[in-house]
Amino acid sequence: MSFDTHEIPRFDPISLARHRRRADLTQVALARQLSVHDNKIYRWEKGLTPITAAELRQVARELRVVPPQLQLPLTAPPTLVDLRSLAALTPAELAARLYIKPKRLLLWEHGRLGEPGEHGPLLAATIGVSETAMDHHERTGLLPVALAVRLAHALRVTPGLAAAAFHFSRSTDQQLPTAA
Repeated sequence: MSFDTHEIPRFDPISLARHRRRADLTQVALARQLSVHDNKIYRWEKGLTPITAAELRQVARELRVVPPQLQLPLTAPPTLVDLRSLAALTPAELAARLYIKPKRLLLWEHGRLGEPGEHGPLLAATIGVSETAMDHHERTGLLPVALAVRLAHALRVTPGLAAAAFHFSRSTDQQLPTAA
């Protein structure tokens, strides 16, 4: 998996079709408003083509809804990927908001602050937290408060939700994809 694929993993084709019909628009009319090929709306609504974060934001504006209304509802505690998807952000956009590299964000989205062997004072300095906060994280696994606040601000959620999402990102036990 590369950094640019599946930007919006929670996209719900059925919600798009429902909101388009609710706005009394045909697929062709919506495509023209969005300046995309007529077939693109059909392919999104059938789940044949993934939608990008920018496209999702544009569709939401045209349909006068917010991006989470065009995505699957949460059925479990959210992960950082879920929160990024609901905010309609690409990994690169969220990394830029956090002033980190996309590779670092990928680690965070899997519940890890650093690479294996990257810990202690060096990691604390790299991610901008105190050594005390890093020690606490290494003992407890809890996200340092400073990082919870940064994530919350970037995702426009509460620090508690950001910290919980980091924790649930770790507990999903996903394999870390490789960068393209």
